[in-house]
Amino acid sequence: MKRGRLVLLVLAGVTIASLLRTTVVERDKHRISAAYHEAQQTVAELDAERAKLSRDLSTAQEAVHSRTEEVTSLQGELKQVQTKLDETTFQLATLQREHEQLRAENTSLSSQVTTIESEKQQLEARLNDLKELRLAIHQVKQKMSQERWAAWRARVEAFRKADQERLAAGNRGFVLHDGSPTLGSAAGSKLRVQVLEPQAQ
Repeated sequence: MKRGRLVLLVLAGVTIASLLRTTVVERDKHRISAAYHEAQQTVAELDAERAKLSRDLSTAQEAVHSRTEEVTSLQGELKQVQTKLDETTFQLATLQREHEQLRAENTSLSSQVTTIESEKQQLEARLNDLKELRLAIHQVKQKMSQERWAAWRARVEAFRKADQERLAAGNRGFVLHDGSPTLGSAAGSKLRVQVLEPQAQ
């Protein structure tokens, strides 16, 4: 009897232990299953997040690539603009130098024009002076001519008077006609009269 009870107790204990163990195992299994399911959800969420991040990364890489191309293009355009700016600056400097040269030439030409105008005025004044000088020379020449003519007439008149005085002093062998000497007379020809010296008898 006692042995049967002991066996029953042992069986009951084993059965209870098995039940307890089964309950613990089922509970652990349920917990593990729930944890596994939760882990699967987490993995799925992580996969979804990874896929999203991959897409974002791809989009970002495409954007970066596009931006890189844009930056490269902008750098090329900037280089072209800088080149054109340098050329324009050089041309501007050249034009500035040419402008300065033209302004200096203009100043020089203006000075030359002023000098030429002054010389022209001086030449016109000298020309006017020359005209006046020529007129004065002409007047002086006329005056000198008149003075020479008057001097010549005076000399002729003096010679005539001298001849008349010599004729009055003696005819020196010239013939008188109507009481006037024939010397210098246009009315008749000059007559030469030889006077003979008286001879002793």
